[in-house]
Amino acid sequence: MILKNGTILRNDKMELLDILIEDGKIKKIDFDIQEENQEVVDLSGKYIVPGAIDVHTHFDIDVGIKSVDDFISGSIAAACGGTTTIIDHPGFGPRGCSLEYMIDKYMINAKFSHIDYSFHGVVQELNENTYEELQKLKSRGINSFKIYLTYLYKQNDYEIITLFEYAKRLDMIVAVHAENDSVIQYFKEKFQAEKKLDITYHSHSRPNDVEAEAVCRLIKLANIINYEKLYLVHISTKEAMEQISIAKLEGKKVYVETCTQYLYLNNDNYLKQDAIKYVLSPPLREDKDIKSLWENLRKGNIDIIATDHCSFSLNQKLKGNTNFLNCPNGIPGVEERNLIFFSEVLNGKMSVKEYLDLLVLNPAKIFGMEKFKGSIDVGKDADLVVFEKIENILDEEKLHSKSKYSCFNGFKLLSKIDKTYLRGDMIVNSGIFLEKSPKGKFIERN
Repeated sequence: MILKNGTILRNDKMELLDILIEDGKIKKIDFDIQEENQEVVDLSGKYIVPGAIDVHTHFDIDVGIKSVDDFISGSIAAACGGTTTIIDHPGFGPRGCSLEYMIDKYMINAKFSHIDYSFHGVVQELNENTYEELQKLKSRGINSFKIYLTYLYKQNDYEIITLFEYAKRLDMIVAVHAENDSVIQYFKEKFQAEKKLDITYHSHSRPNDVEAEAVCRLIKLANIINYEKLYLVHISTKEAMEQISIAKLEGKKVYVETCTQYLYLNNDNYLKQDAIKYVLSPPLREDKDIKSLWENLRKGNIDIIATDHCSFSLNQKLKGNTNFLNCPNGIPGVEERNLIFFSEVLNGKMSVKEYLDLLVLNPAKIFGMEKFKGSIDVGKDADLVVFEKIENILDEEKLHSKSKYSCFNGFKLLSKIDKTYLRGDMIVNSGIFLEKSPKGKFIERN
């Protein structure tokens, strides 16, 4: 198959080039490719970008309330938004389970995925088996695991530094949810006693320094043992970015992720009638935080934009309508991300290089998929997305998450997705998902 006359995004520029695809791979990129017995797809006036990679999703997660998107609906939403690979964060398993327990469970669930996938391990309890279990994950092509500084299986400083040491020996990435649990619990108890339980107090229970303190501590602990693969998920605050900027200026290696919502949505949304939609952790912040994130994105202090896609229906979220403590935390976003940021390329707010680095190349590089994914280059998987330039509005009723709402509803877009290819196989055409048997496969990472 030859994709002809499309404008492709590579490195830091746009080029009018053809792409020859054979056996699911990109075989040739050149001007006016002519090959006999090849299907030709004319993409004149359209843009071809590498399939986006979302390294932070939560499909099929159960937090006491089961999320609405499984690997079927979640992967369809991703494909329709131009994301062709995810790395999913499984939820916690039963107390005492091995690190492979949830991976094995999710391997079964993900067989129904329409896009490629991998997983992060999740450490619950540090014990005498943890190092050996991490070795097993690494041998299975899973080069990262997540720990939490809050929630049920939070890690203390001794456990954190021990896990950093294990990860250093095994050359693994440690992704960390960085919030100070003790401070969060203090405010939750305080607000409960004072009967301050409406949605506005969700953000007040997790002030900016809750994140900043945890980030600072993690950077210091990693530095003590010279661990250089710390990955900070969903960073949301100016104060945390100040700590990160200092560390990077000092030459310390730390990877930083933020999410679409923290670059656009502020905490004024908690004053709206539909405030329940916006309950997630970390919470939405102030305009100064949004400004800081964009400034640090420009400086290269942010490596990846992910989504933290964790979808619940509005009915499920309404459990917290009179008490924010009962609201399941999380919002959908796996479909919206790429639509929003490609529009920013077209309007000049984001450069081609920034877009490709943050949504595609850095996710592939950092998490060990660069051999197959991350760019439009000969030998790579033909994971390709075709955008058509056209002004439109992001309409939640046309999205594919079973949550049936979007926190980005009404956003102005400058393009829409025409086609999505997974390893050369078209799975979206004219913006419509093609009903096919699932072709997603597990990607081993190293």
